[in-house]
Amino acid sequence: MLTVIHTFDGPDLDRLLGQVRTGIRTCENVDGFKFASVNQQQDTSEIMLFSKWEDRRAFENWSGTVGENNAFKSSTPQIFEVIEEKY
Repeated sequence: MLTVIHTFDGPDLDRLLGQVRTGIRTCENVDGFKFASVNQQQDTSEIMLFSKWEDRRAFENWSGTVGENNAFKSSTPQIFEVIEEKY
């Protein structure tokens, strides 16, 4: 299992949030996609996308479908191998 975190920041929050939402809509049809959560940090304009994937191949298959979405092209994802989870 893989956890991926993207962080986005910019002066036009509505445009940025629209780009993030457009990007995550493409997750729905990708094998290996588990979960996505879009979060805004309190008192700032920073947005975080937290997503879970079956493996790195599934994430890379999805990231190839994002296309020219400017928010994702300007953000470097942090990728973590999941050691343990509790629900």
